[in-house]
Amino acid sequence: MNIQGYTVTIIQVYAPTEAASEYEIDEFYKTVDEALKTAHKYIILMGDFNAKIGVPEKDEHLVMKQYGYGKRNDRGQRLVDFALENKLTIINTCFKKKQNKRWTWRSPNGEYKNEIDYILSNQPKIFQNIGTMNLNYPSDHRLIRATVKLTGHKISRIKFTNKQISQLKSEKEISNYKENLSSMLSDPFVYNDNTTVQTYYDKITIAIANSLKLARERKEEYKRHKILSSPTINLLQRRKELQKTKNKSRSMKNELAALYKLVNKYIKYDYAKYRQNIIEKHLHFTGSTKKAYKQIRTSKTWIEGLSDKKDKSDKDLNKRTDIITAATDFYKRLYSDKIQTTRIQINRVRQDIDETIQKIDGTEIKEAIKRLKLEKSPGSDYITNEALKAAHDILTKPLVKLFNMILQKAETPTQWSESNIILIYKKGDPKDIGNYRPISLLPSLYKLFSIIINTRISPTIEAKQPIEQAGFRKGFSTIDHIHTIELIIEKYQEQQRPLYLAFIDYQKAFDTVTHASIWESLKEQRVNEKYIRVIRSIYSNNKGKIKLETLGKSFPIERGVRQGDPLSPKIFIAILENVINKVEWTGLGLYIQGVFLSHLRFADDIVVLSETSSQLQHMIKSLQLASAK
Repeated sequence: MNIQGYTVTIIQVYAPTEAASEYEIDEFYKTVDEALKTAHKYIILMGDFNAKIGVPEKDEHLVMKQYGYGKRNDRGQRLVDFALENKLTIINTCFKKKQNKRWTWRSPNGEYKNEIDYILSNQPKIFQNIGTMNLNYPSDHRLIRATVKLTGHKISRIKFTNKQISQLKSEKEISNYKENLSSMLSDPFVYNDNTTVQTYYDKITIAIANSLKLARERKEEYKRHKILSSPTINLLQRRKELQKTKNKSRSMKNELAALYKLVNKYIKYDYAKYRQNIIEKHLHFTGSTKKAYKQIRTSKTWIEGLSDKKDKSDKDLNKRTDIITAATDFYKRLYSDKIQTTRIQINRVRQDIDETIQKIDGTEIKEAIKRLKLEKSPGSDYITNEALKAAHDILTKPLVKLFNMILQKAETPTQWSESNIILIYKKGDPKDIGNYRPISLLPSLYKLFSIIINTRISPTIEAKQPIEQAGFRKGFSTIDHIHTIELIIEKYQEQQRPLYLAFIDYQKAFDTVTHASIWESLKEQRVNEKYIRVIRSIYSNNKGKIKLETLGKSFPIERGVRQGDPLSPKIFIAILENVINKVEWTGLGLYIQGVFLSHLRFADDIVVLSETSSQLQHMIKSLQLASAK
């Protein structure tokens, strides 16, 4: 039958009764075997099997689920073995039903009731329900009805594959990679002055990518599974041989049925042993259960569905294409600068700081490479931090030239303005797109450059930060502010004085700051103009793509700082300090030992302090007005 583009083979059977000889039973199953050989991909085998399978036994979950009926007899065991041989699931056991709804045959006197009629299939997922029907006609059998759902064929999605070109798995591969890269980045290449930033950057990334590909060892021999043991692999190979055998003997069929159970048991044991070894290794060497979990995790996080914000009925979106489209539309709107503040305010920025800056040297690059973290997702070029660390001595010279060209010309490669954005669930309703944190996956070479610039401008920015700010600062912790608040509350309770606290958290703070406020804040923090021009070049024509299982459409990013960028934390606290400086809080807050304490902050989390409710309301209102500018 052809249903919605699916070719389904339906085989109706009637098995010999319990009084039949073993020869008749063998002939019956041989006939069914022959019918299955001519069947198509979707198979439904149904009818009166005159067998009682009872409840599932250990290691039979491949063909039976948890809902059985009665006790198993010899013919039932034969049916279960037949299902194992042919990878058929007994659908009757897949759905929970009351006991009086399960039997399909009743003895003439009504004393005995058994389940002997079954539906088997190699595609259990297409079945939505199964049940018996009470029809008004004289028969000792009840009809079985199954609900099947077959939807039309869909065009397959383009599969997103992570190009593992940066994974060097042996010392020989690392040696080959360094040798190839050294020849591609020879001295004539390094000292060629007739080039642009973009061309030079492209040549470096292409050299790294090609060197990695050439370094990979090609192994013709059988690739050993990293989890399954040799005995398990041998059993899998034997099972595969039996599956391919056309005319199976009775002993071969019994062996195949036994192998299905045995292979499943061995695989479970191997995976349990693998998990145990990984956990023990990380507890011994790294002490990190997080790293252990990351290594043994066999599945990726999956956004199951999102609420449709455009639809008033607030229906859920479950199709993968709809989810990535909804996420793209949300962040396209979020990152849109509706009032075009960049153009309006950019001319207001002072141009009075343009000091000479020191050139980047090899020592800075080597130190920055050391700070690159391992096992981090790469950007769109798929070059990982591990690849940079492995060849740091070879890459130092060309990177010194590239980074100094960028500083001198205030030009950056176009790839640095593009990012793939992954979504990390925070808290709340997982179907609300607003409850995800967007993390930008950026090229490793950009992050290396960003670390160097961040190291240079951090002392300047931190020098302008007051003691009230404890976020993203060396030597400061949120514990300090928590302890301060506890002491304040304790003292005010002892003196029985009124105390008002307002806890403020900016919604989507990192994602909604205007780019104009970045340049203005960096200027106010006295950051060198050359660094600002480079950062502006990175943020100009900024674009992003949402990355789930596939990549969404590209959209412009007109505001916000990129989460995942080493520069972003310092940029953000500079912006917030600029906002607080515009707030008229002089003489407001708590008067403690000759000093007014108006607030404490950790990044964008702020607690405002006051002794009166009216003053607190005034302070919150003034902060709101300053933040909106």
